[in-house]
Amino acid sequence: MAQRDTIVLSGAPGTGKTTVATRLSLDLRFPLLSLDAIKEALGDVLGTGDEDWSDQVGDAAAEIVFRLNRSYVDAVVEGWWRRERRERALTELQGCVEIFCTCDPELAEARMRARHGAGRHPIHRDVINPAVHTKVADLVRTVQPLGVGRSLIEIDTTEDPDLDAVIVRVRESLLG
Repeated sequence: MAQRDTIVLSGAPGTGKTTVATRLSLDLRFPLLSLDAIKEALGDVLGTGDEDWSDQVGDAAAEIVFRLNRSYVDAVVEGWWRRERRERALTELQGCVEIFCTCDPELAEARMRARHGAGRHPIHRDVINPAVHTKVADLVRTVQPLGVGRSLIEIDTTEDPDLDAVIVRVRESLLG
């Protein structure tokens, strides 16, 4: 069996995971398995609802991400690995290169508010209940890397990170 080269992005909401994952996917030419993109597609088909429904759709999206990831040798996987998704991610993504994104907590909250105002998909909890925004700063302060093994690259996205340097580090981790 070929060596699996999966890169997983973790971190609290608003810390830049999708931005970094998109760039990595393009540069490395790996498929991007984005939890939010899948959740939004499911929301388009199944409809939206309350916060519990959003969580259920998010859990279904995570299941799709995990199953698709098993079928790829190389992939970039990104999402907010909270609650039971975190436990599942620890199992499913073991041995991956992990990129942990963080930033100034107030900036993450501001990013979440800006996404809300920019037409964020209505399936997300922060759209259903904007009070969720006030919890983002606390999440940034407390969320820890998954610790899935192979290597951990921590990046602070408060300022624009040097993504070329991150890509070099990822390539070194994949080869090492």
